[in-house]
Amino acid sequence: MKRKNTGMFPKLISILLTFVQVVIALYILLQFFGANPTPFVNLLNSLSEPILKPFLGIFHPIVFNTHSLDLSAVFALIVYSIIGFGIQKILTILKIK
Repeated sequence: MKRKNTGMFPKLISILLTFVQVVIALYILLQFFGANPTPFVNLLNSLSEPILKPFLGIFHPIVFNTHSLDLSAVFALIVYSIIGFGIQKILTILKIK
């Protein structure tokens, strides 16, 4: 399969989107399983805080016994993914490199 020759700007958007998705996904998993506050968890929390701040309090977490699913973070992951893919499509249509 031949890959499109995309420019630098769409690649940067893709890298940024992937970074945001990975940070949010790891945050959701670590929160769900109740990770202990290790240096890695603290780093991830500090990275995810500004990304998730606009979405805080939109939904109440769902609690399963001792596990808690942060629906606001799940919603943020969906919104950032839609926005990122939308920007990528717009850049592709406009052929911005």
